[in-house]
Amino acid sequence: MQRSKWDTIEEEILETYIRNLSGEIVLGIDGFIDQVWQVVETRTPDNNCILIEKMQEFGNLIVSRREGGMANELIKKRRSYGGFTANTGNALGNMDLSTTLIGMYGKEEVDKIFHDLKEKCNLISVGDPVVSTILEFTDGKIMMPNLDELLNFTWNDFLSILGHDQLQKILLNADIVSLGYWSNMPDFDTFITKLDENYFHTDRPKRLFFDFANIKKRSVEAINGTFRVLERVNDKIPVSLSLNEHEAVILFSYYDRKFSDDCEEVARDTEYIRNIIGLDELIIHTPQYAVLSSKTEGVELLEQDYCVAPVITTGAGDTFNGGYIAACLGNLSAVERLAIANAATRFYISNSHTPDRQELISEIKRIKEVLS
Repeated sequence: MQRSKWDTIEEEILETYIRNLSGEIVLGIDGFIDQVWQVVETRTPDNNCILIEKMQEFGNLIVSRREGGMANELIKKRRSYGGFTANTGNALGNMDLSTTLIGMYGKEEVDKIFHDLKEKCNLISVGDPVVSTILEFTDGKIMMPNLDELLNFTWNDFLSILGHDQLQKILLNADIVSLGYWSNMPDFDTFITKLDENYFHTDRPKRLFFDFANIKKRSVEAINGTFRVLERVNDKIPVSLSLNEHEAVILFSYYDRKFSDDCEEVARDTEYIRNIIGLDELIIHTPQYAVLSSKTEGVELLEQDYCVAPVITTGAGDTFNGGYIAACLGNLSAVERLAIANAATRFYISNSHTPDRQELISEIKRIKEVLS
């Protein structure tokens, strides 16, 4: 396998593709409200606060107080929507793509936090949102959601609220369908099986895309069972699975592989695991690079323009996924799809908002200039 370089990518091809983007995308079924906080280390005599910047600093503090207690002030950073459907939908909506979000945005009425999404996407609510408390640091975040609403949500609940006819109408013209997150959905396999049996056809959707999120929450037996379900679906509709580096560490360990510091070795192991789980694509994205193993295209590895001081990290993976889904609507090559996804997330973490089409084009050109 030859490592792909940005200097092999033709900007004109991607610019033309992005300017002419079109397609129908359906995302489901979560819905999160993120309450994001920063942790105070101390306050100065003039009442200014010094924040705990790094996750390890916070972890060391917890360990040092392990036989006692600790009390650290929190400063509210923002209240925003979160989760797979909202974050990924926001990325797709900002690209002006036709996107339907089926999720938990409010039972009686849609929570006002999601109102700006209604300007970009078609929102269909099937329940109340999960509230997630997030401690955000410069190098990552700690997310602590209360998942009661989502964990107890079943296929029967979903169908009784949405209805067969409405669901069929939504999926009839879908190019790409995606459900997230597997780790929070005990009834995930039932959802996929029922959709496959009753709503998926040989030509629609054209691709299924999944982000499993924190796979360590569920057992090896559970994920292997899901892979068997998805492998059967993959015989009819190609399936893509996307993981960040932390999720990849866990998945690799299930197949006796160590997630290496060497990206070339990661690429080889990604191909090895994709062959075992039987999916069309396995994608791994990290702050330094992204790798894709494809059944038909082999392995591609594309470096990322590493961001030393990100403005925001929450939602970065979802933005990568949004970029990748958009890149799957046409006939781009594997490395071109990775380029769009890398550029989308790099722009997001530097600017704290997802890119529109022109911003995405400009970011691709910027990265190519930096890394070529």
